[in-house]
Amino acid sequence: MLAGCAGPRVVFLPAADAPVRAGPDMSGRVYVWTGTAWELSRNHVTIPEGFYIWDAGDKASAAGGK
Repeated sequence: MLAGCAGPRVVFLPAADAPVRAGPDMSGRVYVWTGTAWELSRNHVTIPEGFYIWDAGDKASAAGGK
């Protein structure tokens, strides 16, 4: 994490050891586990502010959800 005048700047690294938290007004498409594979949502969803986001170590997610 880098500090600057406008607050910290974050760069995502694969398999980062530390979780991050969602900021305000965050939305996007998400992957959903169907029981056999990860499937990307058709719609955008609102990610609640403060929601924890981390790399769960699932190799399937790194392969585009398959």
